[in-house]
Amino acid sequence: MAENYYYSGNIGSSSGSVIDKPKVRKYVVVQSLWTKPLNDNRKLRDTMYICALSLAYAHRSGYKVHMHTDSNGYELLKNFGYDKIEKTLDSIPASVPTDLFAAGKFFAMKAEGVIGKVHIDTDVFIKKPILDKFYEDISMDAICQMEEDMPLVDHSERIMHMHILGYPPTTRPNWQGSMNTGVVGFNNPVLAAKYFKNYFDSLKIYTADKIEKYKSENGYGCMCFDFVLEQIELSYLSVGYNVYTLLPTKNPCFVADEIGYQHLQGGTKWTTGSRTIIRELLLKMDRSLYNAATIAAARINKI
Repeated sequence: MAENYYYSGNIGSSSGSVIDKPKVRKYVVVQSLWTKPLNDNRKLRDTMYICALSLAYAHRSGYKVHMHTDSNGYELLKNFGYDKIEKTLDSIPASVPTDLFAAGKFFAMKAEGVIGKVHIDTDVFIKKPILDKFYEDISMDAICQMEEDMPLVDHSERIMHMHILGYPPTTRPNWQGSMNTGVVGFNNPVLAAKYFKNYFDSLKIYTADKIEKYKSENGYGCMCFDFVLEQIELSYLSVGYNVYTLLPTKNPCFVADEIGYQHLQGGTKWTTGSRTIIRELLLKMDRSLYNAATIAAARINKI
């Protein structure tokens, strides 16, 4: 049985023990925070604590963390203790709609390098050194997805085939509903090239004007675009590759307890209950990081 580096319970519990001292930080994980899509100050304040808790877990599990953000994010996160923090996302062109909020992830990975690196979302908690397997075996890619209850809409098929050409529906995995893609890492340059080329090519298609027209004609929010580009595409392109995947499950407790990985699902991160638990956990794990997050949150309206 793998060593349990800390309590591995659901985010819904603040009980459990914390290891006395961290592992030696051997491998790097990459994170990103593009603040432009976060135009809700309350959510941005909550994001400070979520980022801090994710950093605390990654450090305790033995990983260095490189953060790519923009100037606004840099001012907020610069005292958190990242192993590297850069204002990479200032380079995102103004033509990229902020509706495509995952663009920050792709520009961060492009800057950091996509081979032999794992990107984890800022609301992902790595509770055990599960990514060592990826770094130590170059034959596999790391793609960690969980199912969510948000349904796909029929007309999402039309978006998908605008940029994933040559992949008929019969070749696509039989996913039901939405996915929550929180960990992405490539050792296979062919798979990485397909994924990133499709995404950056799509940025030429999904202009703000076209997104607004789509929303107007179909009555559906722009999340569908980002969802297809970042998540559906990844499962689609990975068929036939040696992907190290955390098995999709609708039970987040299983993910946390048995695998050591947890990704906050959908809007749950913004609830009062989650907000309280995240702050309690962070305070228990790293008081100085909690204080840094509190100072950053207080500055949201002043930058």
